[in-house]
This record gives sequence, C-alpha cells and structure tokens, in this order.
Amino acid sequence: MKKILVSDYDQTFYLNDQDIEINKKEVENFKKYGNIFIIATGRSFLDFKNKVNAYDINYDYVILNHGATVLDKYDNIIFNFPICNEVIKNIKKDVFLEECINNFCCSELKSRVDFTHKNLTKIHIKYATKDKAIQVNNKINSKYSKYVISYYVTSNSIEIISNKTNKSNAIKLLTQNLNVNNRDVYSIGDGYSDIEMVKDFNGYCMKNSVNELKQVAISEVETVSELIKELLKNEKK
Repeated sequence: MKKILVSDYDQTFYLNDQDIEINKKEVENFKKYGNIFIIATGRSFLDFKNKVNAYDINYDYVILNHGATVLDKYDNIIFNFPICNEVIKNIKKDVFLEECINNFCCSELKSRVDFTHKNLTKIHIKYATKDKAIQVNNKINSKYSKYVISYYVTSNSIEIISNKTNKSNAIKLLTQNLNVNNRDVYSIGDGYSDIEMVKDFNGYCMKNSVNELKQVAISEVETVSELIKELLKNEKK
C-alpha cells in the first residue's frame, strides 16, 4: 500500500548537515517502494528553494508558509490561500512594527514583499523577546481569528497566515488529489504549526519538540531517518 510521509523542515528534516544527508538516503529508500515524500515548512518559496539547491533534496510536493501554498516538485502551484486583503492594514497596526527587530511579508512565490503587496500568504515579524512575540501572537489570534491564524516560531518570531489553511488542511487537499487514504499518511514535526497535521495524520514528533506537540504525537523520535526505517519495516518483509 502506498504511503505518504510529510515532514517539517527546520529542526526536523534538517538538524545539521550530517543529519540531512542520512535523511535524504532514507527518503530515497522510502520512495523506492512507490511511496510519496512531502515537506511541509513555514519557509517561503525562495527560502525553501535555496535549501533544496544547497542540499539537493528530493521531494514530491512541498507545503510552504505553514500550509498557505502547495507546489509539486516542478514548482507548479496546486493550491494557494492568501490572507484577506481587507484585514492587512489593521493587522499592521496591531503588530507593533516600531518595536520589532525585522519583518517581511510573502506572496505566492515571492519571499520578501511589504504590507502593501496584494494577496499576501504570510507575515513574519521578529521581536526582541519571546514575551513580546507571544503577547502579539495571542492578540492577533484573539482579535483576527475570523481571518488569520498566528503561530509563534523560533527566535522570538511570529508568522501569520490565512485561517482557511494550515499544514493539515494542505495535506488533506493533496491526499484527495492523489487518491490516498488518510490512514496511510504519516507526519512528523517539532513546532506549533505542526500540531494539526501531527494530530490528524499518524503524527510523530522530534525529541526537541514543543510540549503541546508531544501531547498529540504517537511517539518521539531522534531523527526523520529513524521514523522512515520504522515505516519501511513491513515493506522489507
């Protein structure tokens, strides 16, 4: 039976240069049996493609910006969920840009645009402290939940996307297209934006994951390669 593995990128598929090489080899073994490998990342298109080019990553599909944009390995856009344009101006006022260290926005395939750009897929804002980032994160989720969802990510940053999507929703849309049963889909991650997909799709988490993710995961693993070996046990019998 064909399987799908969906892996987060930072601090999951990539821990360090040595780890990613081992993971890549196991992905090749996984795909050899007709299985499908998907990366689901908070990274934008250009940021992700830079990593693909640097490490020669072989994947079938990629979910970008925490679920906002889905592409195949040839960079064809399959789905895209922009933030409602009407709410951008108000969000900009409530994220305290004057107090942030840096910020940028992303569109469908552009990784660095400003707030005036139409059809933004992600807003990224970094603050000086974790407390400030969490404060703004909670405010955005409370005030604008009708339109967006905000995730706290590493390095005192938050990232805001449309509430019409997340990594789990993107996976559901892909599995429908691929005619794969959800019980044959597996996922792994480490952060807050991975919670929905880990809960919905036979999810595992990394040892260094946030506690909220550990609470919904089937089990913890040290590496993605460890999980792939486990998934391939029945294939090799």
